[in-house]
Amino acid sequence: MNIPSVRPWVFRAVALLAFLIAQLLVLAFPIELYEPDDWGFRHASSNFAHGQVTITSEQYTRQSQETWDAGGLLLSYANIKDDCWAFTQAPGYVFYLVLFEYLGSPQLGASLLSLGLVAVLYLLLTRLKDEKTALLGVVILLFTPLYLAMWQRAYVDALAALAFCGAGGGLYLYYWMSRFHLSARMGAIVLFAAGFLLMASVGVRYTNIAIAAVFGIHFLIMAVRSRLRKERILPRCLLFGLGAALPLLGLLIYQVVVFGSPFSTGNEFAMLPVHFAWNYSLGIGYSIVRDNVIQLWVPLIIALPVLLVAVAAFVTIACGKGFFSKRSDAWSELPTHIYHVLWLWVVAVFGLYVMCEWTSFQAGAKLPFPLLTRFYLPALLPLVVISALVLRRLSAKLWGSVFSVLIVLGIIFFVQAVRITQVQYVTEISMPDIRLPAPPDNIILIQPEVPML
Repeated sequence: MNIPSVRPWVFRAVALLAFLIAQLLVLAFPIELYEPDDWGFRHASSNFAHGQVTITSEQYTRQSQETWDAGGLLLSYANIKDDCWAFTQAPGYVFYLVLFEYLGSPQLGASLLSLGLVAVLYLLLTRLKDEKTALLGVVILLFTPLYLAMWQRAYVDALAALAFCGAGGGLYLYYWMSRFHLSARMGAIVLFAAGFLLMASVGVRYTNIAIAAVFGIHFLIMAVRSRLRKERILPRCLLFGLGAALPLLGLLIYQVVVFGSPFSTGNEFAMLPVHFAWNYSLGIGYSIVRDNVIQLWVPLIIALPVLLVAVAAFVTIACGKGFFSKRSDAWSELPTHIYHVLWLWVVAVFGLYVMCEWTSFQAGAKLPFPLLTRFYLPALLPLVVISALVLRRLSAKLWGSVFSVLIVLGIIFFVQAVRITQVQYVTEISMPDIRLPAPPDNIILIQPEVPML
């Protein structure tokens, strides 16, 4: 029996089995609307499905009362002008959900996003190393606690924010690793899709522009290098630029129609504090960063255990004892420029949200980890790629042990998170500069009944 010829299919079958197990784990728990964001996306997807990108005051009052009666708050809509209320968050995920709103299954939409991301991750890690590494990375991704929690919450944009930028970034890196091995047509498709998905992720979450900027800068550097080597770069620029331009154009048209200007967003009208440290004085900005750094590291480790492996890899490499110092061939090692892009991707997410006003206010409330850390989810894919490559450098016994611990922790923390009852809101707010409709006049998050680590 020719075992080597069978092994790739075995790895793919096990990866698919892992996806199905994770899917069953997610479906084992019903969708709960934990936060105002859940309610906001639910109402927005329904409104958009009926062709209403804005709603009247009467509609808002009715939907707000329905949400209040169900125990939630509708805070993702804001009054932008007389008798006109608009969704204040990025609209990309809402437009994606419209089809599944018609089908009555938002969970199907989340599952397709997850499947697409898994496929791209498997493809990328196979190109970087081998299919065993790809399987390792896919399982780590699927059983990351925060990933499972956001997959289960189909009415929140966190999984989509990761899936679009993860798939786009993964295809982009795959292109630069494989451009001399791909046919002209396939290379064009991959590069166009990468640009499209990366910019579409900005339409899903505005702050993903930081991730898109990392890839844009890298593309410019690689284009200059290619030009110096006398390679044709114009077709690449046109394909990548056109792919990115289409979703950007759609987003700008939406903002003109809804807010009257291509440069106006719903954040300008948001009721909740959605600013960052740079919007305030130096003293207040420092306190926001300090609170996030001090209070969020434990929830982040619970949400993203793979972060420990990735940070250990970074420290080891920075000290000159890297796992990538001895190259065997270009297919089995991580090129330096790809390694830099992966870490800049992580820095773009963590560096931005460590300055987030909202998380600094909530960090001391002892809330379930998904509510505090979901904004960091777009950094998961580069963390998984780095960790999978590092673990494969270890002995089979050691990486198998770490791998098993990550899976067990993922399942335990996910199950614990979904057992939390819906977050309750009571009067007497402690956050500044919040503008809320009535009822209620003021809110504050309180600790749920089941404590989290």
